[in-house]
Amino acid sequence: MLLNDSSQRLWIFSFDGALTAPGVDRFRARLHRLTRQLLEELAGNPGERVAVLSSRSLEDLVSRVPVPGVFLGGGCGTEWHIPGGESMTLSGRPKELLMEARDHLFPALRDLAELPGVTFEDRRWSAAFHTAGAAPRVKRTLDDKLDQLSRERRIALYRCPDLTELQFLPEITMEFGVRALCRFLKHNGAIVCAGSDANDATALRWVMRQGGTAFSLGRRPLVPGATPLVDLRSLVRQARDLTGIGNALPVRRLERRYSQAA
Repeated sequence: MLLNDSSQRLWIFSFDGALTAPGVDRFRARLHRLTRQLLEELAGNPGERVAVLSSRSLEDLVSRVPVPGVFLGGGCGTEWHIPGGESMTLSGRPKELLMEARDHLFPALRDLAELPGVTFEDRRWSAAFHTAGAAPRVKRTLDDKLDQLSRERRIALYRCPDLTELQFLPEITMEFGVRALCRFLKHNGAIVCAGSDANDATALRWVMRQGGTAFSLGRRPLVPGATPLVDLRSLVRQARDLTGIGNALPVRRLERRYSQAA
């Protein structure tokens, strides 16, 4: 049974970039040993609830986060794996709109997937173009074509290094997933959210509006007011500081990186 306990804190982590090693091939991405240990510690603490949210498909995410007791949200929270084995999937009118958008867009997406060096990934509620192996000219062509699609159709684009993700329904963002989980859990306690890209920023912004804590992986905060953390080691340290978990990691501050670069 899911208990509505305002004393519990809800942790929501984005998968890629927050829980994985920097620069790792997204097709081979797995939990870093430090973040896996952190998830296990949080999931084992009765005062904490923990979730991992991603735009990846739920099946993909489940295979990469084998930690008992963790809520897993795929497709930006349109699909959920609940601890204990239960699952939930968004249906009804949103599912109908998704299928309409996919039917309309997929002929153009298949053509773009044939660009040299581009790898296409169908994530059901979104589509991802991986461009690590593409030449700069090909990347520019892909960007121009996707921008044209976004002007013609009501879609959202999120760009990261060597990756562009197309969200078939623009309202299905990481914020959508965080809100869906909070409604499902009837959660009215503290929220901590960590993310690393523009889609994650939608969730960080909403969490801060609720009075929660937002951790932004990278040198500069994704949204004003978020706490910037230089890497996942810093994220683990901050989480342990908040919860009082022992074995704190050495401090790695952004200021130290800047002073070394000066």
